[in-house]
Amino acid sequence: MKHPIRYLPLVLAAFALHVNAQSLSPAWDEYRKKDKAAEAPVQEQRPAQPQAPAAPPGAATPQAQPYAAPAASRTPPARGRDDGGFFLGAHGGRGWIYEDIEQRAAAVSAGYRWQTGPWAQVGVEISGGRLDSTREDGYLIPEATYGAIGANARFNFGNSRWFAVVRGGYFSADQDNPYGGDFSTDGGYAGLGIGVDINRHFNISLGYTAFVYADDYYYDDCDDFGDCRFNRADTVMLGIEARF
Repeated sequence: MKHPIRYLPLVLAAFALHVNAQSLSPAWDEYRKKDKAAEAPVQEQRPAQPQAPAAPPGAATPQAQPYAAPAASRTPPARGRDDGGFFLGAHGGRGWIYEDIEQRAAAVSAGYRWQTGPWAQVGVEISGGRLDSTREDGYLIPEATYGAIGANARFNFGNSRWFAVVRGGYFSADQDNPYGGDFSTDGGYAGLGIGVDINRHFNISLGYTAFVYADDYYYDDCDDFGDCRFNRADTVMLGIEARF
């Protein structure tokens, strides 16, 4: 059922047409002149409106003209959600420092994203993670830890709860060297993920991140060009994120 206030413009328009028609009628003008001459000092009572004169025999009965409803106003386009703010995430899955050698991986991240469009947010992040030690063919694959800082962007697929995330920046990592000492390196990382919002403040996502560095596995530094080569470590992790 439509709200009664929606009919108010039509009622006012019909009343205005009725008053305008009366002001153009000669009979109404003549009546008003006579009424003013006999009007009492106290004017609380309003004179009754005269009845329209009967149409002469054989005359066509005038038909009421239909009133055209005003055109409906255009609905403004829907605006995107304002989901910018702080975020905090926890992630878990698998990582690979050495080819085909799988290690358990975990990470945490935090940052801030600003709303930059109807369905886009761009911001900054810091993160830290760990790849657990494991054994392969009797050899120890040591634990590795890393910290990172970079940019984080999120793009919603229109009004859908689904979204994509891209991220990238700088990282620094440390690993126990099985031959003695520690191995440290740094480089750049880039990641891509897809997720779904559970509500305004909580979502889950699946992401892949590649860590690229230019140090050899068996040397602390990339001092000699012959000892230096590009390497890559990978992680695939399921994450949960809270937004504030």
